[in-house]
Amino acid sequence: MMRKIVKTSALATVLVASGCVTPPANQTDKLEVKTPMAWTATGAGEAIAAPVADTGWVNDFDDSLLPQLVAEAIEHNYDLQASAARLEAARAVATISGADRFPQISGRLAGDRRTRSGTSGFAITSNRSDNFNLSLSMNWEVDVWGKLRAAHKASIGDWQAAQEDYRAARLSLAAQTAKAWFDVLEADLQVRLASETLKSFESNLSIIEQRFRSGLSKALDVRLTRANVAGARSSLQFRYRQRDGSTRSMETLLGRYPAHQVQAATDLPALTQGVPAGLPSDLLHRRPDIVAAERRFAASGMRLKESRKNMLPSLSLTAGGGTSTDEFDELLNTDFKVWNLGANLAQPIFQGRRLKANAQRFNALRDRALADYASSALTAFREVETALAAEKFLADQEEALQTAAEESIEAEQLAWDAYQSGLDNIITVLEAQRRSFDSQRQHLQIINQRLQNRINLYLALGGNFNTEETVEEKVAVAAAEPADGTPNKQIEDG
Repeated sequence: MMRKIVKTSALATVLVASGCVTPPANQTDKLEVKTPMAWTATGAGEAIAAPVADTGWVNDFDDSLLPQLVAEAIEHNYDLQASAARLEAARAVATISGADRFPQISGRLAGDRRTRSGTSGFAITSNRSDNFNLSLSMNWEVDVWGKLRAAHKASIGDWQAAQEDYRAARLSLAAQTAKAWFDVLEADLQVRLASETLKSFESNLSIIEQRFRSGLSKALDVRLTRANVAGARSSLQFRYRQRDGSTRSMETLLGRYPAHQVQAATDLPALTQGVPAGLPSDLLHRRPDIVAAERRFAASGMRLKESRKNMLPSLSLTAGGGTSTDEFDELLNTDFKVWNLGANLAQPIFQGRRLKANAQRFNALRDRALADYASSALTAFREVETALAAEKFLADQEEALQTAAEESIEAEQLAWDAYQSGLDNIITVLEAQRRSFDSQRQHLQIINQRLQNRINLYLALGGNFNTEETVEEKVAVAAAEPADGTPNKQIEDG
């Protein structure tokens, strides 16, 4: 019952060129869910066509250091190196899986010497014999039903999925590096703001203490201002600690020792490109996690096919030939040749339902892979829609906080002027100062949040908004495996 629900429910699909998602063509079961041809949460600008995968989104930020930092992280990050090693291991497994489809040939050179002693009357006799063998043997399971080919295709699918996992790891690392860099920049700006605020509070305290000595201010004013200065000093130390942690995290991503030596730029960068309207939903074709899920689904189908073929007879051929002689220098003499030929046909009869249960297991695993495939698509849609909607929310929020910061700064100055003129009390000044500091701090935070959200959008789309195919992408497409899992010549010859 559960399987029927999975196969007929409105789960997401991955291929959306026609407005719905369908699994690979070589699978008979299909899931469908209607998806929009464009995102429901859109931005401003002209509509664009669906691009191929692109990693040039780092250039959409007005920051000359960011591309260098991302390149350094990709070259030196140890987690990415581990992902590359896993990719190479998956490739080796794919090569190994193809070896069973070909004859297994081995050569053998052997020699032995035997001595036998005995007695004959009062005499002791000794006989010695030599034997040398040179042979070549072959064993080959003929893939009559395509069982071995299905197993090889399954391994190829796993390798393709590993390739996409590596692409996803690269994209994720680039995004983490950019986010960490912007966190460092914000932390440094927060330190500057806290430091300037502390200096301003200390200057105000000096004036209030002088007014207190002149009898123009109350002791309460001094106490409250001193408390304000102490709070600003504590806030500055918190910002120092935050900057220190952000910097060391950044250095770890770059593969450096976390020595707190990354120098921040002067300001957070601006976005050089807005979000185009009408981004087509088939941008998700390039998301590596979705492609990886599709490849794993295809591989699971091949393994199901292999498990069913295991119930059929298997045909094996064996052959051997060589020479056998008691003289080493006659090993190549064909007069001493030996040879054999053999064929073996085996049919499983009873294995305690092992083969049938194994097929049922792989059928369940294919259903799970199909559900994972659909879930990845729906997750991708959610991430893109959420990031697109957040673009406008955050832009409006930044505008409001910028106005709040500007007005709070002016209000702080007016409150201070009124206090010095004796027209207002210290409470109003302290409240104005708090509002001014908080609004400026929140304004810096929202700028960083907009940058972080744009990175989330690039991650969700699998790249930037450009329609041009980069040289790196052309090379990747040329080297990619066919969608049906057919092995390329390099793997075939392995």
